[in-house]
Amino acid sequence: MTPAPTSQLRVCALAPAEAAALAGIWRRAWASAHRDVRVLEPIGQWLARVTSEFKPPAELLVLEREAQLLAFTLLHPQRRYVAQLYVDPHLQGQGAGRQLLDEACRRMPGGWRLHVATVNRTAQNFYAHYGLQRGTVDRHPGTGRERVEYHWRPRDL
Repeated sequence: MTPAPTSQLRVCALAPAEAAALAGIWRRAWASAHRDVRVLEPIGQWLARVTSEFKPPAELLVLEREAQLLAFTLLHPQRRYVAQLYVDPHLQGQGAGRQLLDEACRRMPGGWRLHVATVNRTAQNFYAHYGLQRGTVDRHPGTGRERVEYHWRPRDL
């Protein structure tokens, strides 16, 4: 019996050949978390966001298996902020999100924060289970959607 292939975490610059795959993961995961939204933006709009947002000083971390992208996170270490974290829906619950958060903790050992939509209960449960502390609720400055802040601090601070 052949062992299951393992996934690998890679910190990288956005490769043009991977932009569409990242946009697809983002769109599918977002749609899965926002089932109340009846019409999704076309993939081209997600791709435009990837190409405009996924560049320095942000750090892109991708999780892949056998050259297939499975999940990603976008970090802003200088702001101690996790801007995006998405796992392809069919792979959720298998440890990919935990691997990405573990790496965020390694790369930002003084602590960090993120925001998640208040309607995304699955993500909120995941972050709470990981040990993040719930913070304030506000509205996204661009979309007006309600969101909640979560933050991580090392235990000894």
